[in-house]
Amino acid sequence: MIYGTKLLDTDSELFAAALSKTPVFVWSLDQLGVYYQVTTGIIVKYTPDHVQVYNENNTTISTWYSRETSEFSIAF
Repeated sequence: MIYGTKLLDTDSELFAAALSKTPVFVWSLDQLGVYYQVTTGIIVKYTPDHVQVYNENNTTISTWYSRETSEFSIAF
């Protein structure tokens, strides 16, 4: 877990974040095994394997992130 955030693990948590348009943090591991923030944005779509996120700073850019190699969280 990333301090100060709530991890979105389930489909229902991802659905609630997408429906409410809550900004989510996308995290990935670096080569040393340390999490770093990839981007912040709004979830557009999700599948069992991937999540599509619109970039918070430029909503014309969306990227698909693997649920296996990325983590998604919201601030609390």
